[in-house]
Amino acid sequence: MNSRSTLLLAAILGLPLVTTQLSRATAESYMVSAFHDYAAHGSPSADSRPTRYSVSVVDYAWFDAGRGRTIPARVYYPDDNSQRFPVVIFSTGLGRSKDDCSYLGRHWASCGYVAVHVQHKGSDNDVMHGLRQRKELQQAFYDPSNIRNRPIDIIFVINQLDQLSRDGSPVGNRLDLDRIGVSGHDFGAQTAMALAGQVLPGQIAFAEHRVKAVVAMSAPVPLGQVPLPLAYGDISLPCLYITGTADNSIVATTTAPQRRLPFDYSAGADQYLVTFYGADHLMYSGGARDATFQRLIAECSTAFWDAYLKDDARAKEWLAEEGIKTHLESIGWVEKKLR
Repeated sequence: MNSRSTLLLAAILGLPLVTTQLSRATAESYMVSAFHDYAAHGSPSADSRPTRYSVSVVDYAWFDAGRGRTIPARVYYPDDNSQRFPVVIFSTGLGRSKDDCSYLGRHWASCGYVAVHVQHKGSDNDVMHGLRQRKELQQAFYDPSNIRNRPIDIIFVINQLDQLSRDGSPVGNRLDLDRIGVSGHDFGAQTAMALAGQVLPGQIAFAEHRVKAVVAMSAPVPLGQVPLPLAYGDISLPCLYITGTADNSIVATTTAPQRRLPFDYSAGADQYLVTFYGADHLMYSGGARDATFQRLIAECSTAFWDAYLKDDARAKEWLAEEGIKTHLESIGWVEKKLR
C-alpha cells in the first residue's frame, strides 16, 4: 500500500497518522527540492525579487485570560531587520497543529512575509488521541464552541501581534499590521472565511476589518446549515480559493464539486478559484507525491499576497490576465470574478 492509500485509510478508519510525520531535517530538505526561484516558473515578481530571504522560526503560546484558553503559534519571519513585512496568519485544519503546512510558512517568509501558523485547541491534533478518532474529529468539527473559538483565536492573535509590534522584539520589529492576510486549510479555511465576512453555522459572524485578503484551501460548505447567499453574500475582501477535483471531505460532508460554492456565491471584488486536476483533500500536507501541487499552491498564493498585501501591480496583472493560467499549465485551471 502506498503512502497516500495509508493516509486515506488512516483518516477514514481513525488510525494514527504518525507514519506521515517528517523530521525537521527531512522537511527542510524537502523544501529545497520542492520550491525553486519564482523566475523559473513565470512569476510576476521575478524582476523585483532577485533573492530570497533566509527564514527564522519562533514558537509562542499566548494565553487568552478572558476565555481561559492558550493559543499556540509558530512564526516564520525573514532574517532582515531593516524593514517591516506584511503578515499572513494561517489557521490550521481539523486535527492539525502549528507544525502543519510548514512549507507554506517558510515559503511565504522567504518571499517577504511574516507567517503565523495558529493552532486551535479543541479541534487540533489532541483530538487524534482517542480510540474513535473519526467520530471525535466529526464532533470537534461540528462543535459550536470550536466554530466560534477559532475566529476569536485569530482576532486574539492579531491583538498579540499588535503588542509585539511595539515591544522591540525581533518578530515585533518586522510586523506591518496594516497589511494582514489570513489563510487556512479545511476547518482553517472556514475560520479564514469568517474573518472575510462569511456567516458561520449558528449565525456566527466575525468579519475583521484589519484583514485585507484571504486564501481559503478546501473550504467546507455549510449546506443545510446556512443559506449560501447569506453565508457568503457579505464577503467583500479579495479571496483566492484553492481545491482539487478529488477534494472530498474525509470527516464532514462537503464533496469536491461543492468546494467551488464559496466562490460562486461570494459577491466580493476580485475572487479567484484555482482547481487542480486529481488533487484530493490531503494534497496540502501530503508527502513528496504532492510536491507539484504544493509548489503551485505556494507560488499562486504568494502572487495573490503580493497583489493584495503589497499592492504589486505586476502580480495583479499576472492573476487577472493569462499569467496564472499559463503557470498552471495542465495541472489545473483558474476562474475569476473581477471588479
